[in-house]
Amino acid sequence: MEQINSKITVGKNIFAVEMSTQKRIAIVEIGGSHDECILSQLIGLKQAGAWVALCCDKKMYEKNSAFKNTIDCFHEVSFPHTMLGDFFTMKQLNKWFKEQNITTVIANTAQGGHIRNLCLTAPSKINFFGIIHTIKMLNGSFTQTLISTKIKTYFVLNDTLKSRVKPQKGRTVHSFYPLSYAHFGKKLEKKTDEIWIGIIGGVESRRKDLTGFLKMAQQTPSNVQFIFLGKSDAKKEEVAAFKQAIEQSNLTSRVQLFDDFVSEVDFDAYLSHFDGLMPLVHPNTPSAEEYFSRQISGAINNAFAYKIPLMIHENYRDWEDFNTGVEFYNLNNFGKQFSIFLQHHTQLKQQLIDNPKFSATTQNQQFAAIVMNGK
Repeated sequence: MEQINSKITVGKNIFAVEMSTQKRIAIVEIGGSHDECILSQLIGLKQAGAWVALCCDKKMYEKNSAFKNTIDCFHEVSFPHTMLGDFFTMKQLNKWFKEQNITTVIANTAQGGHIRNLCLTAPSKINFFGIIHTIKMLNGSFTQTLISTKIKTYFVLNDTLKSRVKPQKGRTVHSFYPLSYAHFGKKLEKKTDEIWIGIIGGVESRRKDLTGFLKMAQQTPSNVQFIFLGKSDAKKEEVAAFKQAIEQSNLTSRVQLFDDFVSEVDFDAYLSHFDGLMPLVHPNTPSAEEYFSRQISGAINNAFAYKIPLMIHENYRDWEDFNTGVEFYNLNNFGKQFSIFLQHHTQLKQQLIDNPKFSATTQNQQFAAIVMNGK
């Protein structure tokens, strides 16, 4: 498991480079999401000798403790939430880039109106890169077309997604697997005979097949615990309905939900203790319209980073990365496939460890090399 300890400094004290030759880079996240992709970029760029600024809101910066030990500069970005005010916020950010002699900008979420405005008002000499989280933006979007007048090089988060992007003249698309996570070493109480299966995120039917989950969970032994690792707001109607369904299925003692936000320390601790991960993306459900079609579930890179074997619906066998570390199932044979999953668990985990593509160091270096070379 290749991770960074939250107390290790990988910033300017270690990677001292003459200011005259040091590439100055800004990573921008203005949507308040996808912070799980940032640490990998920071580590790769710092190890390549870059000076790196992080531009985002204060909430994101403060909830990711490892950022503080990795960056050279934090620049807060906040919006007044008016059309004109938001536009000028992006114009001012470009002014700040110029004042700081920034030569390269990476849009961590390279889509939407704010990024469009940032690109349209950007100095011509600054080179822009972008990370796209759903490839439908690259396969047909007027706003994205405007963004692409500035961003010529994109990253998507999986090789299979890369293969599904329509070729376009003047545009380059790379794949990037952000696999670096802060590691805190917290230990959790876990009985020797328990099997912990993680579901990343809270209870949300739009992203997960909750009905299918109940059917599958009932096909597993009583020592299996299912943990939804994210906030499941008890005030929401679908969460209350799911809790009731859990009770009716006699699964109350075997399904764990969190009423509040899961801290980065606890998130890391649970991932370090999980025996398996399930994205709960199934065909013919709302989640299938996006996940494993135009974007990838965050659980996948969590599994690759922490070397946690996956259980994935057989409909997605064609994904290249699912050739290792994965056991497939359908809703009718889940019990049988889960038994096979447990029998093959050690082998599946070793496959993830041995796969060179799932090395955080390799991925960080490849990402940094592209950015540092300017293309």
